[in-house]
Amino acid sequence: MKKNIVFIIAFFCISNLNAQDKFGLGIKIGQNFSSVNDVAVDHNTASYHAGVTTFFKVTDKIGVAPEFILSQTKLETTPPVTNLIGNGGLQPETYHLNYLSIPLLCEFKPIKKFAIQAGPQYSILLDQKKDGVGNASMAFKNGEFAFVGGAKFDLGGFFLYGRYVVGLQNINELQDQTKWRTTQWQLGIGMNLLNF
Repeated sequence: MKKNIVFIIAFFCISNLNAQDKFGLGIKIGQNFSSVNDVAVDHNTASYHAGVTTFFKVTDKIGVAPEFILSQTKLETTPPVTNLIGNGGLQPETYHLNYLSIPLLCEFKPIKKFAIQAGPQYSILLDQKKDGVGNASMAFKNGEFAFVGGAKFDLGGFFLYGRYVVGLQNINELQDQTKWRTTQWQLGIGMNLLNF
């Protein structure tokens, strides 16, 4: 049901495009603060994202903003103190999940310099590493659907943005019954390269 709602919103935005719409292109970079429920990790672990953003103007207040983003989810596990007693071999572990994320956002501008963005996102898992040096066990699924909501402030040639990303599906590839869902805050800055 959630996926259907996401795709209906995306279809509505795309169906309003026409050949005379304004087009914009930019680049962006920022910080991720990620957590995955039911995984023994430190919440809001910092990582990064960077990519390309585009914009198609539909009306003076509404547009569509597809993006292509390289994004990392970083998970740091800390063994409980009871497990560390008498076992000096246990160490904190870090997992790096690198994704190609493709959000398709509807953008609404209530005022000229401020925009509200929302829409679906699909992320393709490019690789998963443990402690940054080798392949992790295949614990995570190869893709993830999510819903994105946030805001953007236009500063002329630059813009600031903040977003909240909510995973809509279980990313646990293991054979247990635990459901892992991602939540992520994104903060960043971007630069407008082209507008025509």
